[in-house]
Amino acid sequence: MPEVRLVIPKDLDRALDSLIKAGFAGNKAELARTALTYFLSTVPTQLQKGYDVETAFSPDGRIFQLEYAMESMKRGGTMVGICCNHGIVLAKETPSDEFLILPNPFYRIFKITETIAIAFSGIQQDSLLVLEEAKKQTGILKKENANVDVEALAKGLTLFMQPYAQKKGFRPLAVAMIIGGLDSQNRPRLFMINSAGASQEYRACMEGKGGDETKGVLKGGYKADMSLEEAVILAIKATLRRKKEPKEVLIATLDLKTKEIRELTQKEKQKLWKRIFP
Repeated sequence: MPEVRLVIPKDLDRALDSLIKAGFAGNKAELARTALTYFLSTVPTQLQKGYDVETAFSPDGRIFQLEYAMESMKRGGTMVGICCNHGIVLAKETPSDEFLILPNPFYRIFKITETIAIAFSGIQQDSLLVLEEAKKQTGILKKENANVDVEALAKGLTLFMQPYAQKKGFRPLAVAMIIGGLDSQNRPRLFMINSAGASQEYRACMEGKGGDETKGVLKGGYKADMSLEEAVILAIKATLRRKKEPKEVLIATLDLKTKEIRELTQKEKQKLWKRIFP
């Protein structure tokens, strides 16, 4: 613990001795800590504490805790979402570790219902917290309607995450997610929600380490009338950005014909890989 040395007047020193004799504290150091703690609690403005620990607006309108959470999102593995007329494609980059015995359960594309899936980027524990909330909300929505509307789920998760960016004593959840699925009219829809609880609908989107390179691949290759297979190939190119291994990417699709989320097998990814890198 850091040590602080003070020089105090003799009359104050005598007053401290009197307080110790009266039983207010065991020694002068305890009295000093108590006095400093009380003083800091009465200061009307927040004092700087290295990294800002409270979620609050700065004088120039920034929320530093939220910016830290956004930075954590960018450090996560690249994930990509593509929505076309024939369905949805979600892709996620996975780390390669030859010594790993069991796969990390976090590095998955989570199937929430038969027609909705979610990919996450950011801090694992925060992602699992949001995942549990998604399961709860899905159960509630199923009671109202057998087919869960992806737009309704995206809205519910937005309202769940947003208070974390405002409440005192909480920090923003350092996670972004891409939600793909069918809405109440059986149309393929794609949403991305960030740490601030802000939700946007996209035709194609990404988050994670890929940055501008991944965005450039999506921008250059996306077409609204592309087939689902073409969307898968584009997702692989955008997620990995360069020739790696097909095992380093997870791909899940929602085909509008079957109305079912399905994860591609290693054999299927290998076949597509040979088409991308003959």
